Amino acid sequence: MKNVQLYIDLAFCFVFLPVMILAFPVERRWATYPVFFGLFVGWLYVTYFLYKYFIVSRLFHSRRKRLGALAVVILSLLVTLLFSSYEISSPSYHLRQPRIEAIPYLIWGVRLNQQAVWLHYIVVVIFCFAVGMLAEAYRQRLAREEVEYERNRAELALYKAQIDPHFLFNTLNTLYGLLITHSDRTEAAMEHFIDLTKYVYNNADREFISLAEEVAYIDEYIALQSLRLNEYAEVGFSHDVDDPAMPVPPMLLITFIENAFKYGISSNEPCFIRISLTQRDRTIRFEVENSVFERAKTASGRMGIENCRRRLSLLYPDRHRLEVGRGDDGVFRVRLEFHTVDPSC
Repeated sequence: MKNVQLYIDLAFCFVFLPVMILAFPVERRWATYPVFFGLFVGWLYVTYFLYKYFIVSRLFHSRRKRLGALAVVILSLLVTLLFSSYEISSPSYHLRQPRIEAIPYLIWGVRLNQQAVWLHYIVVVIFCFAVGMLAEAYRQRLAREEVEYERNRAELALYKAQIDPHFLFNTLNTLYGLLITHSDRTEAAMEHFIDLTKYVYNNADREFISLAEEVAYIDEYIALQSLRLNEYAEVGFSHDVDDPAMPVPPMLLITFIENAFKYGISSNEPCFIRISLTQRDRTIRFEVENSVFERAKTASGRMGIENCRRRLSLLYPDRHRLEVGRGDDGVFRVRLEFHTVDPSC
């Protein structure tokens, strides 16, 4: 925007105003009244920068600043009135018309000067207001977008703060179950738990992480949850990633996986969880399929899905598609697709 403002100023100073001055016959009097016209042209430049950078911007602020801008407007009108009061006549005027001293402002040369002064002034003011209003509208738009961005950022931070303890609680629950049963897999579970805790701690203040880090976290989480499963459970996670460094929001996908482990696993009936993640170009496709065993829906479970929906709408507006539901075959499916913006654009 600063470059645009500079280009507008240069265009006004070196193109618009010179052309406007040369379009009027008063430019023929430069040789006769050089001081007057030099001062007047200088005043037009002063008027432009005065209106554009002082008056227009203050019209949108406090009452005190608006009154200050109004005072400057009145002052500029008085200065312009002084310029228009300066009597100018054509060099050949006395050869064509008798001079009437009693009514000097009826002389055609003086009237032409007044018209030219005020016309130049009004055109400059209109130009300033047009450019200034556009600049102010753009500034207010940026201010609104910044406020909206900060609001969304705070909301995302709140959602993420809700997720972090939620998953730590679940992993601690799994670890506790292995401890009280004196399972020989407790040591491996502790290692996975430590890795998961490091992930949550290291990414607490990050808005995005690499896709490779998110995939590693999902692997660790599945490995930890699988330690408590028996032969009835079938769990698979496949991933095909072209760009491991692609940025993604942390702990976005894990909610659906946690939901699958919570409602799709049984200790005495065949069950399955199938997870797939594919990344091509700037598009990520994520799918989860799992068997379903009726359990009472908890508030945290509903909160997790709605949390993800809201995060997706904030992070990828109009660039994501999420389908969640149970099919006619009794299988619960999650299909998510979202498109990230190329950071080089």
